[in-house]
Amino acid sequence: MPPLSLATMAYHCNLGRAFEHIAAIHARRPALAIGPGQSVSYGELDRCASQLANWLKAQGLRRRDVLALFNGKSMEGFALMLAALKLGAAYVNLDDQNPARRLGKILSTCQPRLVVSDHSLPEEILLCCQTYGKSLLRLPEPAILARQPAELPGDHDEVIGSDPAYLMFTSGSTGTPKGVSISHASVLNLVQWARDEFAITPLDVLSNVNPVHFDNSVFDFYAALFNGAALAPLARDVVASAADLVRRVDELGCTLWFSVPSLLIYLITMRQLRPETWPRIRCLVFGGEAYPKKELKRLFDLFHPRARLVNVYGPTECTCICSAYTLTEADFADPRSLAPLGRLAANFDYLLVSDDLTPATDDIGELCLLGPQLAIAYYNDPQRTARSFVANPLCTPFHERMYRTGDLVRRDEQGLLSFIGRTDNQIKHLGYRIELEEIEAAMHALPQVTRAVAIYQRVREQHGQIVAFVSASEPTTAAAIRDSLRNSLPAYMIPGQVEVLAELPSNANGKVDRLALAQQLRAR
Repeated sequence: MPPLSLATMAYHCNLGRAFEHIAAIHARRPALAIGPGQSVSYGELDRCASQLANWLKAQGLRRRDVLALFNGKSMEGFALMLAALKLGAAYVNLDDQNPARRLGKILSTCQPRLVVSDHSLPEEILLCCQTYGKSLLRLPEPAILARQPAELPGDHDEVIGSDPAYLMFTSGSTGTPKGVSISHASVLNLVQWARDEFAITPLDVLSNVNPVHFDNSVFDFYAALFNGAALAPLARDVVASAADLVRRVDELGCTLWFSVPSLLIYLITMRQLRPETWPRIRCLVFGGEAYPKKELKRLFDLFHPRARLVNVYGPTECTCICSAYTLTEADFADPRSLAPLGRLAANFDYLLVSDDLTPATDDIGELCLLGPQLAIAYYNDPQRTARSFVANPLCTPFHERMYRTGDLVRRDEQGLLSFIGRTDNQIKHLGYRIELEEIEAAMHALPQVTRAVAIYQRVREQHGQIVAFVSASEPTTAAAIRDSLRNSLPAYMIPGQVEVLAELPSNANGKVDRLALAQQLRAR
């Protein structure tokens, strides 16, 4: 079947209508790959989504409301997301492993009309919902759901491209999670770019190892289901077991993988990835954190040239992904550098700026992004929105919006962008301005180091020290690491303290938990 044309996608800027169009074309093809020989068809998923939309409407959900979901990656969980899109409500997937206090902050910010779960939840979460005046709704029994109409009345045609499609909550510097609201039109640009960049067809099966409350899952869900491909949801317990995960991805016939680098590093460290692993995988995509070049080379040697390896970049505020770079052998000539961010996706533009938001005078500056995938705003947070979404200083007559990423990047002679640090991870130590990522890159280049983090610890008001946490593949000492770093870093950048741990803590998204390590230091 032909993919949804650009003209049709533009007409169906309502994602609910767009999915109905795709489901009609691919009605009998698998939408969800559940197990070997088991799947949910596009027709079945669309019917379930429409029935749930009618049920949600009967519960009071309306256009531009917020629907909070505890989504266990069941068929009904994904259908609830589609149901919200059909009604023009914004869904937000919540993490049932979050502390009740953090969930409470999210509920307080987004004020959902309804909270629905596709699975049973701990008592503390039920109490948390009640505290914020929300009763948790369980899915209706199959017999009750079956009585709901499988079609929606025409009023869901009113949903337009600027309506919010979903909210994605990320950690905030103030301690309160920030809710990023993304529009239907922004998602459609991502869908079309993903199809073109990765040549996605209805024959593809996209892995879904990412939790649905994590930004990377946006690519999984939309790149698969809005391009006629199959989505292979992988449960939390499967992802937690290296052997089970590798076997399951193979059983489901996945052709495209997307995850944070830490998960791929873990699979290789556990010796679960070998040259013959995943024969159907044609593309390995990774992003969300830096991939140490030494570890990336191990992945490259396992899969190149039979699979394409792609480093992607994109803040949550720009609809998950906004650039891609395909790795080649030449990228490993310098083991200390990170893979380039690549070229921006179609319809994107960028500007490098100095601290005062004037254009950078050289090829290094804070990356500001412009284009149709920019978020609507931070939900219910106009002050934070005003700080991060600002006017392009080169286009003042039109007040063109751009997003300040907080990422420092370098532009090379070919126009490729490379990440060099965070504006908020820049420290001043002994009179020198230092990017902590540069220290981390030097540690990652050491043969015995598998993961590394550098943190600046304030000792007294005017004094501090750089503290490094590392995990290693072989026995080593703090002194040995500091001695090795002297070969690549100036004296003022050598960590004053190095702690070698069996394993670095990870957050819910699989990244190194910097906050936990910083809190550990403060507690001493």
